[in-house]
Formats: sequence, structure tokens, C-alpha cells
Amino acid sequence: MQLRDEAVNKTILSTKLVKPVLVLGLVAIVFVGGWFFGTRMHHSSGGVQNPFGSALISKSELRQKIVGANNQSLYQFKQNEVQLAGYPEPVILDYAFDPSLQSMAEDLLDQYKPDLGVMVAMDASTGRVLAMAAENKAFVIEGNPAIESTFPSASVFKVVTAAAAIEEQKANPHTMIAYGGRDHTLYKSQIKEKVSGWKRVSSLKAAFGKSINTVFGRLAVFNIGKEPLKAFSNRFAYNEAIPAEFPVMMSKSANPTDSFELAEMGSGYTQDNVMSPLHGAMIAAAVANDGVMMQPYFLNAAYLKSGKTIYRSEPAIQGKVMTVETSNELKTLMQETVANGTSKKAFRGFFRGKFSELQVGGKTGHLTDRNYGGRIDWFVGFAQSHGRKIAVSVLTMHKKYWTVKSSFLARRTFETAFSQKKVAER
Repeated sequence: MQLRDEAVNKTILSTKLVKPVLVLGLVAIVFVGGWFFGTRMHHSSGGVQNPFGSALISKSELRQKIVGANNQSLYQFKQNEVQLAGYPEPVILDYAFDPSLQSMAEDLLDQYKPDLGVMVAMDASTGRVLAMAAENKAFVIEGNPAIESTFPSASVFKVVTAAAAIEEQKANPHTMIAYGGRDHTLYKSQIKEKVSGWKRVSSLKAAFGKSINTVFGRLAVFNIGKEPLKAFSNRFAYNEAIPAEFPVMMSKSANPTDSFELAEMGSGYTQDNVMSPLHGAMIAAAVANDGVMMQPYFLNAAYLKSGKTIYRSEPAIQGKVMTVETSNELKTLMQETVANGTSKKAFRGFFRGKFSELQVGGKTGHLTDRNYGGRIDWFVGFAQSHGRKIAVSVLTMHKKYWTVKSSFLARRTFETAFSQKKVAER
């Protein structure tokens, strides 16, 4: 009897000891688990938190550090390792470029050797810069020409004018517009309210495809007006900062002081609308992306050489440029450029076979650049199929002899992008 009582007492004592131990164990698990998951899931306005409590730096903070590094070779976008202020070891830059598209762009510019050539490709849905290559053999240009806004937009600005007219319900692709004179001239006599002389009529769609200056000059003066057109250029990120990991020169639209200067602005027949090739890709991307313009990003991430991540890119919206309905009508106009307009020859035979389902549109632009003395040739456009949307911007400039057309280089970019089963992931 005494032995049984002792056994019972020992069992009770053991139970009393085990319960506190179990409770303490559970508390420890909850605490450690909460710390583990909480530090990985917590976000703040300063960035994503790492397990040790220090936030990733923002895009603007990284840009300031890159500018502060004062390293011009960084702007060739080939240097992966850099010393940045605030870090005791080198920082590794993980570029977002798609290897096959980047290689293709570099090879094409090397093959055709334009006096100046710039090619930019972008994922229209995210803003990821898929390729960015530049070749400069004849002009003195500071920095990387892909992000320098010193080039006249030329007729690419007709995208802005057309969007303003459509959004403000002043015109649609089938609106017939009377004009006089040749298609690619612009004189004050052609911008009088009453059309005189050699009178012709064109739909907005046909005028866009053929890039008829007088139609867009008259549209700007008699249908849109200075302030609405200027406001629409701001929507398309003219006169606005373009946030990226590297500094991008601001594009600028003209500030007309009379009706003829407004006609020049609206048609793009002026030196005062200027943009970078990167901005050109953003304009095309906004059309392809249902009117939403995304901020560009060059990097997937940046991390210390020891492995700690200090920056990670995320898609971000630059702005809502236009309605979905307006973007759809702009797509119709830009497709006319490729089907029957100024890029028809470059895209001849393109839509046969595996590219038959691609929706492709663009806008060309040609103008002599007074600053550099060369003849500018733009193609800004998009291609999309089954949810994939690729925007391109190609600029070539020649002094004496043409070696390649920008429309052709854009076609080769689309062929490479859509020959892949899928663009390489970030």
C-alpha cells in the first residue's frame, strides 16, 4: 500500500513538471516562428524588410547612389560590379535584359553600322527593359544616347496628337479631314482655316499611316488647341521625370506661341519636341498596355558581393495616359503604318507563317537634326499576341549614306522576341 502511494505521488509530481515545460516550449515556438515569418512578410513604405530589420533601398535611393558614384562606364549598362556610397563592399547589378534580345540588338547595330543606332525593347505590361543597345560612330553625344532626350521626336509626336483628338472626341480613325498641298510639307498657307489650292481629303487613319503633316497640323490648330495638346504631352511623360534606377533625361514638348508653331508641334515638324529612345518605347508600350504607361526598370536587383540583397525591382505605373477605348483606336492607327503606311515595305511578308497572329503597330518619324546634322529615322511600335506585349523604339541617324532603316530593325526585334517560346524570366 505504501509503495503504491509513493508511485502515485511520483506520477503527480512528474505531470506537474511536464506541463510548465510544454507551455514554455510552445511559447518559444510561437515566438521564433512569429519572428521568422514576420520579418519576411512585413512591408513598409521604405521597402521590403530583411530578417535583420534593415529595409531594401528604394529605386530613387539607388539612383542617387549611382549618380554619386560618378562612374561614366556604368551608363554603358555592361558593368556589373560597382562601389556605391554606404556599402563596405562592391555592389553587384543584376540587369533585367533578356540575353537573346540584347545580343540580337548589339549584333544588328554592329552588322549595319549606322552613324548612330539605338534599339530599346520593353515588356509593355511591366516596364522591364528587355534590351538596350547603342552604336555611335559619327556624333558627339554625352552619355548613353538611349536615355538622352536630345533627339527631335519628329512624326512620332503624331501619336500624342491623335490620342488627344480621339480622347477629346474631336476625331476618330474614320474622320475625314480636308487639307491642301503635299503630304510631307508644312507651310503657313496650309494652316489657313479655309483650304485653298490643291485640296484633298484623308481619313485620320490613312493620314496617320502615311504621316501627313498638314492633317495633323490642322487637327492641332482647329480641333485640339494648345492647352489640351500640351496637357496630353504631359500625360505621355513629356516634361515629366521618368523614374528608373539610372537617371533618364527628361523629354520635352514644344511651347508654341502662335498657330503655326502649334501646327508644327502637332505634326512633329519641329525641333522643339524632343525625346529619348527609351521614352519612345514607353509611348508605344502605353498604347499596347491599354493606356497605362509603366515605369521602366533596368535591374532585377542589386546585392552586395557577399550575397545580401539591397534592392529589388517591382513593376510600377508611370501614369494612366488614356482610356482603353482610346488606346484601341490608336492601335488601329498604328497598325495602318505597318499595313499600308510608311513601314509597309519593311514589314512585307512578315505576317505569313508563325507571325500571322501577331498584332503589330508603329509610327515612323523623319527629320534632319539641327544639333547633330544627321537625318533622323524613328520607328516606335509594339507587337502583341496571347497576352505578350513587346514595345520597341529604334532610332538611327545618318550623315551621308543610309545603311539600314529603323523599321527593319524593329521587325527583326519582333521576330526574335516572338520566335522565343517565352522571354527569359527575371
